[in-house]
Amino acid sequence: MKSIEKVARTVDEAITEALIELGASTDEVNIEIISKGSKGLLGIGAKQAKVKVTLKEDVVKEDIELQVSKVEAKVEPAIKEKPASTKKTEVIKDSEDAVIVTEEELNRVIERAKDFLYKLLKEMNIDCEVKAQVVNNNRISICLEGKNMGTIIGKRGETLDAIQYLVNIVANKERQEYIKIMLDTENYRARREETLKNLAYKLSKKAQKTRKPIILEPMNPYDRRIIHSALQDSKIVKTHSEGKEPFRRVVITPNYQNRSYR
Repeated sequence: MKSIEKVARTVDEAITEALIELGASTDEVNIEIISKGSKGLLGIGAKQAKVKVTLKEDVVKEDIELQVSKVEAKVEPAIKEKPASTKKTEVIKDSEDAVIVTEEELNRVIERAKDFLYKLLKEMNIDCEVKAQVVNNNRISICLEGKNMGTIIGKRGETLDAIQYLVNIVANKERQEYIKIMLDTENYRARREETLKNLAYKLSKKAQKTRKPIILEPMNPYDRRIIHSALQDSKIVKTHSEGKEPFRRVVITPNYQNRSYR
């Protein structure tokens, strides 16, 4: 069984970092608290918390998936009710900075989003605070703050992505102009991006050394974009995606391949 040890300022932060690296949620792992750490006196003599997180051999995520699917089923009619013409919406999605909305519209979308999230979180038996802020006057960033946020993140962020998709659909219901909502918790998005960039650099060196293409595991479009972006200026490898969703994956190919490789 795969296990890692993490050290951080608090036990919760150490657990969250371990879950992100393992790409797992709390119900998929066994957690051992090695040291709870201490604040010290006025910061002097402070000790960090240390945990050991181990993946379970058999992982069953039926509980979370069931709750999300329940809410998704309730949202399905909203998707069908959206206007047939989507040309304007598609252009706006690809050019978010071109969206011009009023403060009143933003507040209305934020209210819908927060109301939906609180209901969903209640269904999932998760107690946390929902904080929203406006970005660039036309987008909304929502952060979920609470304990054990690894459950919200899910394996490789799949649960977080699913909830983000749903909240965007619900909050933008009956709107012609699409206001994008970005959902995050425990700074997962930034941490995930850093992890994927490091993975890209590491695998690019491996591809160069072996002179063989390296095929990554299936990723969502956002994660694939991070890999491509990290290596777009590389002089030793090039990248492309292949396959169909949801099994589309990135391939890292060395500029000089081993001719015996097939």
